[in-house]
Amino acid sequence: MTGFLLAVAVAASALVQIFTDPRITRRFVATSLVALLVYAVHIGVGMLVMVFLLPWGPDAAPGATIAILGWIGLGGLGLVRFAPRLREPPAMLMRFGPVDAVFLLMIAGGIVWAVGAVR
Repeated sequence: MTGFLLAVAVAASALVQIFTDPRITRRFVATSLVALLVYAVHIGVGMLVMVFLLPWGPDAAPGATIAILGWIGLGGLGLVRFAPRLREPPAMLMRFGPVDAVFLLMIAGGIVWAVGAVR
């Protein structure tokens, strides 16, 4: 129940900011929704690919989980880079760098782990 109340409080706070902050325009909201939709499609495509291409079973689960988390993180970086924002994120997130490399390594390592665990 506490988690639900916390979520309601955060949503109410966000709505108050949306309706009172002059920087948040209709275009800002529309562009944000498009960015979130693209992120959701990115996550969905990644999940479908992983479900159909990676092996199933308890031995493959840790690797598949790491690969999925890397995919979600890579999509999150895209969201940070292309969604409208009210303040600039750290410069290291705005260009290809170590954070991207970590997520790509998570994807590759997770896939290798999942496939190798079954063989």
